Amino acid sequence: MVMRIQHNIRAMNADRQLGMTEGILGKSAEKLSSGYKVNRAADDAAGLSISEKMRKQIRGLTQASANSEDGISMIQIADGALTEVHDMIDRCVELSVQASNGTNSASDRQKIQDEIDQIITEIDAIKERTKFNEIQVLKGIGVYAPDRVVRTLLPVGSLPDWVDCPAIDMENEVDGKTVLSETYKGSYAASMDFKDYSADTKQDLYGKGFSTTCCTCDKFYCVEFTAGTGAQPPVQSGNSYVFKLGIDDIHSASDLIDAILDLTKDSNGVPGHPADHFTRLEKDPTNPNKLWVYDERPGTPYNTKMDWGLFAAGVMYEKEVRIPGSHEEPLQVALQVGADTGNQMVLKMATISSHALGIDNIDVRGGYIYEKQVVRTSKGKYRRLMVQVSGADQAIKAFSNAKDKVSAERSRLGAYQNRLEHTVKNLDNVVENTTASESRIRDTDMAREMVLYSNRNILLQSGQAMLSQANQSSQGILSLLAG
Repeated sequence: MVMRIQHNIRAMNADRQLGMTEGILGKSAEKLSSGYKVNRAADDAAGLSISEKMRKQIRGLTQASANSEDGISMIQIADGALTEVHDMIDRCVELSVQASNGTNSASDRQKIQDEIDQIITEIDAIKERTKFNEIQVLKGIGVYAPDRVVRTLLPVGSLPDWVDCPAIDMENEVDGKTVLSETYKGSYAASMDFKDYSADTKQDLYGKGFSTTCCTCDKFYCVEFTAGTGAQPPVQSGNSYVFKLGIDDIHSASDLIDAILDLTKDSNGVPGHPADHFTRLEKDPTNPNKLWVYDERPGTPYNTKMDWGLFAAGVMYEKEVRIPGSHEEPLQVALQVGADTGNQMVLKMATISSHALGIDNIDVRGGYIYEKQVVRTSKGKYRRLMVQVSGADQAIKAFSNAKDKVSAERSRLGAYQNRLEHTVKNLDNVVENTTASESRIRDTDMAREMVLYSNRNILLQSGQAMLSQANQSSQGILSLLAG
């Protein structure tokens, strides 16, 4: 019998199988140690590509959620500051209502004004100090231009309370009737009753007076009472003609009115025609203590389309006011709330300053501010009427408007916050579900892989035993040959 021992086929086959088992076992160990079933492109080329795209999306969405949370924090800071501004404006409204009460003295109103000034200063300070990551969220963006100087009327010297001077709608009161004569057709009139004028009370008139204008121009014709005696030539202050009258030698209301009429005579010597204009002043023929002021258009039909003129219990002087060229636009903050280009949400943070709120020139101490109002007459017609509003009354209106602006801004910030909170919830939901999907593609099933690892480990051990046995057969033959 011939025995060939050139090849140990059993050992070679056992060794080949053992190598395959070792490779499979190594992959199982890698999956168990890494936790991934796809560790390289060769493991699952398509699965790896899908998994990497999902991972990119997950990381982007996670950061977008963090960005949204930052936006919510910024809004909360701004809203907290606006809450304080709200409270301060409420206090200013309270002070303005207090100042409008006639029982306050001039010193009382000054103290009220001092507190209002400090509150307004603090509102501007809050604008500067409210920051998120060094961003001034309530300051806006400054847009700069050259300053402008304009001239505006400054009302001073309101008449004392004992001078009764109600404004009268002539259409309601004298249309078809007579005020002083049948020729007078006016759009607006006022009367002043100086019945309490005396040696003791006339000092209350020093530095005070009244103003009137017609329905077709913006010129004011003012009478100012002064210490001393005699009349002074009229002084033009911009659009205002100021007639000064010394009243120390005037001892009765009737004489006072006569002096006023003589002071305002026209170039032809006609009393009560200041600066040859349509404005008219005349004594009431039935009451020597009462002065009428009105607009006269002799021979002209009553024009229902005219703006009404105005009467003011104060003297109008003109002053220069510098208007800063800079103004503030809302700050725009773009939040990246998605993983892709264009997934942005823009927050507009309005400027909250005394100027933006319209409360930077509040003065409750006196004087009058004029504004046009639309009124409905007794005949059902609508007209524009220039009316006088005290500084305190104007302050109440200004602070009320400011509060409305702050409320509107807080409402808008609340809407932003609600949207961002919904955005965060949605992003977290997308991240969670995308992570679960990516996990199914890439993560190892640990239980299954442990079973496979144990199986392959047994195979490895069996293969090693078979290889050892095959090698032992060859060694036996070699021993026989050697013996």
